[in-house]
Amino acid sequence: MADNRKLLVAVDDSETSAYAFTWTLYNLIKQDDHVVILNVAQAPSLLPNPDLASDYIVTPLEPSGIELEATVTEESTALVNKYLQQCALYNISCEGKVVKGDPRSWIVDQADRISADMVVVGSHAYGLLKRALFGSSSDYVLHNTICPVAIIRQPELPQMHDPLTSVGVSRKIVIAIDRSAQAFHAFKWGLHNFCRESDKVIVYHVHHPTTLPVTAVGTGEFGMEEVYVPTDLKEKDDVQALNDSEHLVEKYMQYASKETKIPCEGMVVTGPTEQKVCEGLQALQADAVVIGSYGRGMLAR
Repeated sequence: MADNRKLLVAVDDSETSAYAFTWTLYNLIKQDDHVVILNVAQAPSLLPNPDLASDYIVTPLEPSGIELEATVTEESTALVNKYLQQCALYNISCEGKVVKGDPRSWIVDQADRISADMVVVGSHAYGLLKRALFGSSSDYVLHNTICPVAIIRQPELPQMHDPLTSVGVSRKIVIAIDRSAQAFHAFKWGLHNFCRESDKVIVYHVHHPTTLPVTAVGTGEFGMEEVYVPTDLKEKDDVQALNDSEHLVEKYMQYASKETKIPCEGMVVTGPTEQKVCEGLQALQADAVVIGSYGRGMLAR
């Protein structure tokens, strides 16, 4: 386990944030860590209905606005102090910061400024449309922060054991891997910074069959259409590819056995990566998943 880490934990006044902080306290924070609790206060709107405001309207700052801004600061300070007190109960070194502006930019900038070893944010589980229109803070932080990011989502359904109260109980942790350097880095990070000897770790790999379909989208007589694609691949190629996937999982497990005392088991499934990872997490009733990030931009994602 890495020592003397500096964790940046972003909080707000939501129930999701409260859950994420408590989960972090029980599952991530260690006795010799230093925790920086950050709250980004957003300036209050002075308009009765911001949705009806014109882009060309500039509202003057009235005395009531100054009072509102002071109230926001007081509430943010009180919120951060509440979480500082929780850390103090466990003798965790901590400090708090209250700033104003865009939460996404502040979290990324602050993580870089303090050289954080890890950033923790809660996930509000916005729908696809809302994420597309307004963006997700957790997604932005994940793809713009250079250090590992823990995104904590509050379970929608009751679990077999509550991770907030089952301290010391074996957790089921899925680490999704592939042949990339990012996956291996995430695997090592998970073993040394998150997993415990009492946990059950599943090394999870999604195998992609090599055999191509007999049809594919291509240029035909009438433009883009499905055309026949002859395949030179044979069944033995698929078998070899599957063996390679199983060998990859074995190599990861050998590393875990050599470098740690954390028990691991391997699992290889076949199909689309995103779909199979999500299905696997549900079927295994995992408490957490560790995945490497490629840091792609918005367009590539």
